[in-house]
Amino acid sequence: MNSKILIVGSGAAGIAAATRLFRKGFRNLEILEANNRIGGRVHTVPFGATVVDLGGQWCHGEKNNVVYEMAGPLGLLEPSVVAAGNVIIRSNGELVPQELTDRLMEVAFGIMELEEIKTYQGTLGKFVTDRFREAMAEANNQDIDEELIQQFLVFFHNYQRGYIAMDSWNEMSAAGSVVDEECDGDQTLSWKGKGYKSILALLMNSHPVQTGEPIPIQDFIKFNKFVTNINWSNGPDGPPITVTCADESQHEATHIVVTTSIGVLKENHDSMFSPPLPSSKQNAIKGIHFGTVNKIIMEFTTPFWDDIGNTFGLLWNAQELEQLRGSPLAWTEGVSVFFKVDHQPNLLVAWIIGPEGRQAELLSDDQVIDGMMFLLKKFFKNKTIERPINMIRSKWSSDKHFRGSYSSVSLATEALKTGHNELAAPVLAESTGMPVLLFAGEATNGEHFGTVHGAIESGWREADRIIKYYRDQGCCEAL
Repeated sequence: MNSKILIVGSGAAGIAAATRLFRKGFRNLEILEANNRIGGRVHTVPFGATVVDLGGQWCHGEKNNVVYEMAGPLGLLEPSVVAAGNVIIRSNGELVPQELTDRLMEVAFGIMELEEIKTYQGTLGKFVTDRFREAMAEANNQDIDEELIQQFLVFFHNYQRGYIAMDSWNEMSAAGSVVDEECDGDQTLSWKGKGYKSILALLMNSHPVQTGEPIPIQDFIKFNKFVTNINWSNGPDGPPITVTCADESQHEATHIVVTTSIGVLKENHDSMFSPPLPSSKQNAIKGIHFGTVNKIIMEFTTPFWDDIGNTFGLLWNAQELEQLRGSPLAWTEGVSVFFKVDHQPNLLVAWIIGPEGRQAELLSDDQVIDGMMFLLKKFFKNKTIERPINMIRSKWSSDKHFRGSYSSVSLATEALKTGHNELAAPVLAESTGMPVLLFAGEATNGEHFGTVHGAIESGWREADRIIKYYRDQGCCEAL
C-alpha cells in the first residue's frame, strides 16, 4: 500500500495505530512526535531504586481491558500495594479508627454505584452529599459525629476530583460521572516495578517475554516535531495533505491520524487546521473537559509511614483548612492522598489535583518540597520526618505538549450536546468518502476515556478504519 499515513503523536494511541497498520502490511508510515521520547502520558522514568510512572500507573480492570489482555496472561501484572491498607488521618495527627474508615469509605463508594445516579437530575456533588448524609442519619451510623462527617465529605470531594480529573464535583452531573464503562476486576494492577512503559514494548512486540520479530516503530518516528498546521484543503483529488512543524519542516500524506491530547487541541485547533475543522468537531474540542492530576514523588532515607498503612487520606479540621486557604501554602489543599509505590519502599507519592495542582506546577522544587513537609509534619505528627533526599513530579498542564492529564464529561460537555464520540468521528473527503483526518487518543473513546486502554483501543480503531477503507476499495486483498 503506497498511500502515506502520517500519525501525529507517539503516545499509546499513536503507537497502537502504527503497530496495527504495520502488522497489516502498511509501510509508508511517518510518526511526528513533539517530544524526544515515545509514550505521551505513559511516562516511566528512572527514580529511586528502579523506575516510577509520572503518568499512567495502574491497569484499571481486567474484563474487556486490552491492556490486561496483553499483559495479564504474560504474568506482567500484580495487585498493587495500594489496594489494601487504606487509612485516614486527621490534621491533628490522629488516625480515624479503621472500623470507621472502612464504614465511611464503603458508604461513599456505594453511593457512586447506586443505580439512580444514572438518571439523577443534578450535580455529582449534590448527589453524593445528599445520599451520604441520608446514610449517616441511619441508626447504624449514629456513632459518627458531625465533625467527622463534614471532614470526610471534604476529603471525598478532593479524592473524587482526582478520579474524574475535575476541579469540582459540582462541575459534573451525577449521570455524567458514570457514562464511561469501568472494566470489571482489580482497578489497581501494577507492573511489578517495571513501569507502564511495558505496554509500549508489548505493542511493538519488543518485550523480553515476547517472541517473534519486534516492530521497528523507531524507523518511522521523527522526534521534536511539534505540529503547528495541518493543511487538509487539498483533499484526495489534489496534492497530498501538508503538515507543517514548528521547525518549519513540511510533511505530506494521504491520511493524518491526530493523537495529540485534547488539551493541545483546545489550545491550538484554531491555527492547527486549515481549513478549520467542522463545527461539530470544534464543539467537541470545546466541550470535553480536560483536567489536572499530578504526582509529587518523594524518596526518603527511612519510610516513616511503613507501620501505618499504604494509602493515606487527609482529613482537614475546618478551622485549620480555612486558615490554610488564606496562607501561601493554600495550594497544598489539592493533595488528597499520599500513597506507597510498589517495589519502592522508600518512596511516597502525593496526588495533587485541580487548580492547586496547576499552581504547584509553577513553583520551584524547593517550594513544592516545603509544602509537602508542611503536610507531612501536620498529618504525621507522631513521626520524625526528615526532608526527602530526592523528588520528581509531573507538570502535565503547563507542558505545551499535553496541557492536562485526562478527559472527562462536564456540565459544559452536556450543555453543548457533545462528547468523546463526536471527537472520534473522522473527517471524510466529500468526493470519495476517504478518511482524511482521523482522531485517536483517550479523549476520543466514549467508553474508556481517561485510560491507557481507552487510548490503545482508539489507535486500533483508526488503524482499522484505514484498513477497511482500502479493503473496501479492493486494495490489498490480504488485509
